[in-house]
Amino acid sequence: MEKSQKAESSNTDAADEKSAAVGPSKAGAATQRKIPGNLPYLTASGTLKKALDRLIEASRPDKFNSDFLENVLKLSGGSARATIPILKRLGFLTSDGVPTDLYARFRTEGGRGPAALQALRTGFPEIFKRSEYAHSVEDGKLRDIIVEITGLKPSDTIVLAIKATFNVVKSYIPAGMDNSSLSTEEDHSTADEPLHSQMGQQTALHIRQQKSSNIGLVYNINIVLPETSDLRVLNAIFRSLKENLMQ
Repeated sequence: MEKSQKAESSNTDAADEKSAAVGPSKAGAATQRKIPGNLPYLTASGTLKKALDRLIEASRPDKFNSDFLENVLKLSGGSARATIPILKRLGFLTSDGVPTDLYARFRTEGGRGPAALQALRTGFPEIFKRSEYAHSVEDGKLRDIIVEITGLKPSDTIVLAIKATFNVVKSYIPAGMDNSSLSTEEDHSTADEPLHSQMGQQTALHIRQQKSSNIGLVYNINIVLPETSDLRVLNAIFRSLKENLMQ
């Protein structure tokens, strides 16, 4: 009986995550609207705000799932469970629902603003391609950017939902904070994070050091890179290697 309940709960979570990825549909239909830009959104953005507010105060769980939402954050129902895939898209959770370092920084007073900005850049990269300071633009400009990316009408419910979801995370960024704070946080987290602890592609870096004599030494160092498409993270890694090893 207990196994059956767990299986049912797991299936419900999966269905809710699929629903969140699909977004709103007519008459409850499960057909997905193909939206250019792959921008994440929730139709009930207020639930995302509640989840973010409450996870700041709650202890960080080993796994962020529907059980944690309902019993710790006191949020239940499909709209609450739909926040989980959004938190994954923003970089707060891994694909398995495990809280990330970004999640931990967001819970701190000093790290919340930079963490929120990094979450926006992770979840809405297409918006930031069009405006490096998208977190500072007026609502009208943000709407225009979303319309440009998606090709939808300004009054479309999905445009409004994307904008509302973006603005929920934006609300945690202090006014006047610029991208220099984000760069500092990213460089710090990259330097502190052990490469071997992350799964990713493997590459070999061959560093040759020649002494002034006729004796030469060759070192082969295997480095496991984090699984990421963010060029800033990779650039920070190789910049550190160049500064510390390739001398």
